[in-house]
Amino acid sequence: MERLQRVGARPGPNLAPDAPTSTSELPKPTFQPGSSIYEMDSSGRLHRFQCGRVLGRGGFAKCYEVSDETGTYALKAVNRASLEKPKTLQKLHSEISIHRRMKHKHVVEFLRTFRDRYYVYMLLEKCDHGTLMDLLKVRRFTVAETQYVMLQCLSALQYMHSECVIHRDLKPGNIMLDRELNIKIGDFGLAAELQYDGERKRTICGTPNYIAPEIIDHKSHGHSYEVDTWSLGVILYTLLVGQPPFQMEDVESTYKRIRQCRYDFPASVPDNARDLITQILQSSPAHRPTLMDIRQHSFFSSSPPPPLTPPASLASFGLPVPGATTSAPMTTTAAVTSTRCARRGPVVDMHHPLPAPYGKDLLGAPAQREVLRPINANVPPPHGAPTSPRHLANLKQQQVTPTPTLPGIDAHARGEIPRSAPATAVVPLSGRCPASPQQQRRDDANADEEEKQQLTALHDHLHQTLCGDATAADAADSEAPPPPVWVTQCADFSSKYGMAYRLNTGQTGAHFNDSTKIVWEPITDRVEYYARVKIEMPARDGGTGLFAKDELQVFSMHSYPPELEKKVTLTKYFKTYLSRVQSSPDRVAVVACSPFLPVAPPRCTDPHTSSDFVYVKRWLRVDSALVFRLSNKTVQVCFEDGAEIILSSEWRVVTYTTPSGRRRTLPLSVVATEWEEAAERLRSTKSVLYQVIRDHCL
Repeated sequence: MERLQRVGARPGPNLAPDAPTSTSELPKPTFQPGSSIYEMDSSGRLHRFQCGRVLGRGGFAKCYEVSDETGTYALKAVNRASLEKPKTLQKLHSEISIHRRMKHKHVVEFLRTFRDRYYVYMLLEKCDHGTLMDLLKVRRFTVAETQYVMLQCLSALQYMHSECVIHRDLKPGNIMLDRELNIKIGDFGLAAELQYDGERKRTICGTPNYIAPEIIDHKSHGHSYEVDTWSLGVILYTLLVGQPPFQMEDVESTYKRIRQCRYDFPASVPDNARDLITQILQSSPAHRPTLMDIRQHSFFSSSPPPPLTPPASLASFGLPVPGATTSAPMTTTAAVTSTRCARRGPVVDMHHPLPAPYGKDLLGAPAQREVLRPINANVPPPHGAPTSPRHLANLKQQQVTPTPTLPGIDAHARGEIPRSAPATAVVPLSGRCPASPQQQRRDDANADEEEKQQLTALHDHLHQTLCGDATAADAADSEAPPPPVWVTQCADFSSKYGMAYRLNTGQTGAHFNDSTKIVWEPITDRVEYYARVKIEMPARDGGTGLFAKDELQVFSMHSYPPELEKKVTLTKYFKTYLSRVQSSPDRVAVVACSPFLPVAPPRCTDPHTSSDFVYVKRWLRVDSALVFRLSNKTVQVCFEDGAEIILSSEWRVVTYTTPSGRRRTLPLSVVATEWEEAAERLRSTKSVLYQVIRDHCL
């Protein structure tokens, strides 16, 4: 509801004595242009939208253009009379639940939902320039236009799949253009959320021309993410040719051609586009390329490079392309040559080598694609779901909750990750560290001396700041950028495996009990694994000592060292586990460390996808907080009441989130004078750091 309060929850007019006081008294909307649609908020304030033209119609809903004093929106109205069947009502709940959490620049923004006694409404971002279907009625797309559209669709689809969501109704009619001619994917009415890796859906759904063969033959193996890949291939063909590849006069004939994977290519379709379409439109889902394979195909890497801004030729559609002149619509005629789609494995043709995870990993093993391999195909899906509290109020309860055995991990696998010697300093509620063998203490002392000095310097710096002894250099730092990386969710499996977590970058990681670490970028499929190795080096006393260090290995989730199979399996499971929102008291809690900020999904062009990832280097639990130390030296303290302190690696900037969700980043030097609440939390953080340094825990 936070979005409701920020967008459109404006102070309403003073209501007249005879004004409606509940949603049941609101007049039934007529949806005529110029008529009114009313929204009543929880406090009884009334807000009015003016209805405009019809934007679209579906089986259960109509979409209208509406406006108020803040702008123009799209309003999807569902007649409540059509929701009498429980299954239909559940579909609406699913659509709202999935769409409202999709936050991506190429997904139509979900603003809020409200209702009256007649309709349920979804207020959405309005895309000013219609759908791709509207443009296809004018002409087919050029190669450059198709590349521009497809790259943005790929970005949106990569994000959806990383969030365990299958769209299941991708088609030109559900792909829109906003004011800046950016692609926006909408209509999540048929979308599904997978609850675990390897889950298969069996509902027949979709639009006949764009439906995948495994949906038609749903009784065999079901379907998963690959149905979106199929639809993307059909859209690619449709944009270049002007009509879908399997289109016939009746649905059954269309389905027959889809099952046979039979279609024709006009002579005008470039060879690299034919090759990509042929790779995607494979009857077997396992033979289709991954989204990253598609992105790396020569269709998107040949000369000239694909446009990253709207091509000037879009002006011929009547669209406002900056710097372009409007010309007459293009007309095309094309001779058709017949071909038959062959069933073969994907072959990625590129003009440049793939990144390490997609060509050869650092161990030299060829990267292999894996399509939705479950943790263990012979084990049923996990029952229930993790709890997902808003704050850390259940930290103490979680500490004594036994970690459930994860599906597909046998006793031998669990033995690879020792339970008896957790490398993370899991501090009991007293705040003391567990005892460890003398040799282990000596090795860790050598290895962590530098980190201890850094933490001591941070503690001293906090002390000076809170005492008002900040230096002039500190005070001069007026800029206070937010931290680049922090932990947003975690689940404590340390009684058997370790700490699982998710970063704001979208990466999933784990700090295992044997002190090894792993972090996975699901969009690029890059995995960084840090083995804990000991090396002999000169010590300060003149002799030699054993120093522990993190040794990096890079691979992909589909091509990894055999000895790491169990940890890879666990990491896949952790990603799915952290994505769930249902509650079950008998499962490990998913703690939301930063629940008040939308997670920005990483893009393949982001810097963090090509350099070494930031990961959780150490973590511990104290009386009322969780403490994370990241590999970039950032320290994050998550208090059980929802407050949070993040100290930048430079120690001159602090980000404080209040229990109510207010978040602000300030120079450390001004916190004591400008924000007393944050200063009090810094005092608590200083006490935590003292305890950490004293007990050699972090």
